[in-house]
Amino acid sequence: MNGHKIICGSLAWVCAAGAAGLLLAQRDPVGQVANMFLAGVCILLAFVFVWMGWWDDAVNDNAEPSCVERVAATTWLWTRRIICWSAALVFLGLAVSMIFTGVELEHVPVFLLVLALGGMSLWVGLKGGGHAQSMSDDAAVHAERRKRYGWWF
Repeated sequence: MNGHKIICGSLAWVCAAGAAGLLLAQRDPVGQVANMFLAGVCILLAFVFVWMGWWDDAVNDNAEPSCVERVAATTWLWTRRIICWSAALVFLGLAVSMIFTGVELEHVPVFLLVLALGGMSLWVGLKGGGHAQSMSDDAAVHAERRKRYGWWF
């Protein structure tokens, strides 16, 4: 096990413990809802850390992916798509509402930002992220992952 896996695994355990602590904390009804939301975020982060530590860079492995890896990759794909496409709907819906109400000159930068965030959310939901910090290799890395995991979508 390399250092990257140890760090990501440790962060996943911390997030899981934090989620458990938040769920066990006694608060008023409003605080309990906030704790449940934060616990959900911690559980999502734990899943992300496990994914990053064990499978994110495994796309170049020649070994056949295990059933657990395939299920984790597919779960991550659809979780990412649901979250990103929901955000895209919100951003693009906001852009459409700004168009219908009339975009004033001082709100044009906000409109362009909302439109760009909607487009980025659509792209990330569809292709995900590549290995570079730009969008240049997103489609190629997604094609590799599709081939590795046997996705048709």
